Amino acid sequence: MHGATRRLAFLALALALAPAAILAGGCIIHDSGAGAAGAAVGGDSMPASDVKPLRQAAAAAHRRIGTALMSNLLGNGAISTMVAREFDSLTPENEMKWEALEPRPGAFAFEAGDRIVSFAGEHGIRMRGHTLVWHQQLAYWVKGLKADALRAAMARHIQGAVGHWKGKIAQWDVVNEALADGDSGALRPDSPFAVLGPTFIDEAFRLAHAADPQAQLFYNDYEIEGGDTPKGEAAYALCKRLKEAGVPISGVGFQMHVDPRHWPSADTIRHNMERYAALGLEVELTELDLPVGAIAGTFAQKLNRQRDLAHDWVATCVAVETCTGVTFWGVLDSDSWLNSRRWATLRGPGPHHPLLFTADMQAKPAVLGVLDAFAGRKDNQRASSGPLSYAWLVLKQASMARATSSGFPSLSAAVCPAPRIRARRAFGSSCATWSST
Repeated sequence: MHGATRRLAFLALALALAPAAILAGGCIIHDSGAGAAGAAVGGDSMPASDVKPLRQAAAAAHRRIGTALMSNLLGNGAISTMVAREFDSLTPENEMKWEALEPRPGAFAFEAGDRIVSFAGEHGIRMRGHTLVWHQQLAYWVKGLKADALRAAMARHIQGAVGHWKGKIAQWDVVNEALADGDSGALRPDSPFAVLGPTFIDEAFRLAHAADPQAQLFYNDYEIEGGDTPKGEAAYALCKRLKEAGVPISGVGFQMHVDPRHWPSADTIRHNMERYAALGLEVELTELDLPVGAIAGTFAQKLNRQRDLAHDWVATCVAVETCTGVTFWGVLDSDSWLNSRRWATLRGPGPHHPLLFTADMQAKPAVLGVLDAFAGRKDNQRASSGPLSYAWLVLKQASMARATSSGFPSLSAAVCPAPRIRARRAFGSSCATWSST
């Protein structure tokens, strides 16, 4: 279809849908840039008065909203602009892990981490350091050390990392995933640090505190969120012991790598947060992702369920005063660790689309869930309106095309509902179909 004809067909469709949309509620999609909250795709539209960057909504709730970021993404102007607009907390995904930071004994490689820290400073973003002591992604030379040499290496590494970024990193994940999986409730036996005995955790916290007394220090782990499992109870007992021993621990990180097939309820997680609050510890949701591959239904239903989950977990944090922030583990769906074959199978059949923004930086319905949670709205207070939101998506795309005079932006599978054949033809692009196999 030639350009002029396509424009006429597209605008005719937009105008045909507009009256129904206006009569249904007068909502608009606010175009504040790629990935902006108002550009939610496949789900509900938002009143213009509600459209705001995620970080602004989080600040109004006295919380932080964060993302994990790889330093190479800062070279993408569109992504870096979106990150600066939407998030007020950053976690380096890999740059501060031992193998990247100290690849040879005593030889630190700070450059990649420095880029993220500098970016955060320029944009008023809080930094979380991740992670000082972890049994994975260790430098090759650490794994074979005997106890005394390992203890000395741990001390040098913590002092070097925390000292280098003193005053620039607000929170450190000091010890990561020290507890074994399963029902033992013990420290994991496969960690090289096991040879140091359980008090290596105490030592790590004290070393980090000495290097930067102002930094908050966290224990971080997965599948401890509910607190009603052996591992969850072991995490609570560990933090309680550290606190009672005078170890300078500030809080606990619930990673929240959610498996929608079996996960604690929001009430269970809130109760667990309150237990830590009673110890005088803060809680952060540190590595949240919401995979949809194993969720039953159409793609739209999967995305709406993802929106519900995003709302519930953020609302749980907002409900507990000592839960101070929520970090999603990645910026775009295309950047998620769950795109790896090795890890994707942990969450069932994919693809998983586990984050807030699509690969082309469009906001998903989950963004609406997060905004609702920060605003104190219950998820069911925003009625589902798939056709309405699609009408406004069409209007938004038409507006963008007129503004840029560059034709009509192509839509991802997430925003091009397969049944709407006429709309698909108007866009002049094909739509992928969802496969749950």
